[in-house]
Amino acid sequence: MEDFVGYIFVSLMIFGFGYALVWQIRDTLAIKRTARWETSFDKRKIAGHYLMVLSFAGFFVSYLLNVAIGTLSHIRPDTVQHALVNSNNTASACFLFLVAFLISKFMIVPKEEEGQRLLKLKI
Repeated sequence: MEDFVGYIFVSLMIFGFGYALVWQIRDTLAIKRTARWETSFDKRKIAGHYLMVLSFAGFFVSYLLNVAIGTLSHIRPDTVQHALVNSNNTASACFLFLVAFLISKFMIVPKEEEGQRLLKLKI
């Protein structure tokens, strides 16, 4: 029963990460359409969102590889032990892509501009 719950959890994580990747791509395309490319704020925002998409896609692919290698190691442990792409490498790639995603989210993508007003009316 414990293995079954683990497989359900991993399946939900894969579905959740895939869904988040699709939303990240949609958000990046929406920002690309609305940006004016006139200020360094817009250029930095678009570059940061592109880096977020690339790093999240890399994280998702390396997570899928890690799950596949983990599943394969239970079926045929002798084939995965000496492979170039093993569980340690994919876990390290997951970590590095996640670090790149967090750096791009919190350090590269700028905060909202200070001069923006919420309402265009003068009260």
